Amino acid sequence: MTDQISNTELIKNKALTVRLTRKKLNRNKTDKDLSGIIQELKNVTDKSSVRVNKSLFPKEATDKYQKVITNAAKYFYRVTTPWDDKGFRLLSVDIYKDFIKTMKGHTREFREAVMDFIDGFENNIEAMRPVLGDAFNLADYSEYLLSTGGVNREGLLEKFALEVEYGTVSDGDDLRATLTETDREVISAHITEQNNKKFAKSQEHIIVRLIECVKAIQENAARDFKGAKDTLIGNLEDLCDLVPKMNIAGDPDINQLADDCREVLCKWDTTTLREVKSIRDDVTDKADKMLKGMEGLI
Repeated sequence: MTDQISNTELIKNKALTVRLTRKKLNRNKTDKDLSGIIQELKNVTDKSSVRVNKSLFPKEATDKYQKVITNAAKYFYRVTTPWDDKGFRLLSVDIYKDFIKTMKGHTREFREAVMDFIDGFENNIEAMRPVLGDAFNLADYSEYLLSTGGVNREGLLEKFALEVEYGTVSDGDDLRATLTETDREVISAHITEQNNKKFAKSQEHIIVRLIECVKAIQENAARDFKGAKDTLIGNLEDLCDLVPKMNIAGDPDINQLADDCREVLCKWDTTTLREVKSIRDDVTDKADKMLKGMEGLI
């Protein structure tokens, strides 16, 4: 690993900080009237413990943009590592081009899905009339409808977002000139220390991800891989391919760990492991041994 003093500079040269913002219109809403009826009928003393939710839109109307959000988030968290408690994560510059291309694709799909939802908004409302019966209330949609009639498209659009925000890593160089040199040195040292801790956690996260994949193999091995997803081994293999790019510090031990996982556990697909006992037993034994060694690294 690099020494403490050079960590911040390494991050600034080899990584970006990124944060994913996700906003969507909630399909469900608490119905206060229905909640009150049930609470009174059932003699509920704590009103907050029993609430009635109802769906305002057909599930298929919101599924499309929800699926895009889910896929975008999965990708975002797969290729980044933790950085701070404000939602920013580290993205290696080696992944940047693929990241931009992939996220642009998700953003485009999201925009199209949202526009489809807004275009069909009034039809989606009407589709819920027979579904909700007496629980249907046009007032539930009032903030999305214009008083003059029609859909408040601008208001609806504000409810949606799928955006990547880029941040910076502070190194203390931008400290106020009014501070004394001693104060600047103390604060800069504190920033360096905090960056070192966050960077160590970010690097450790790569090992944690590998451990999670190996654990998944170990747990499925205990069930002879019955019911195991076909992507079980592929997930580990994909992660092993990503590790050298995510490994901003270029830690050879982490890269070697990924190589070992690929070499030892990715030779066979899930179907083979499920059907061939001798191979399954061998992989199970290797996964157990590897996991014991890996858990000692964090």
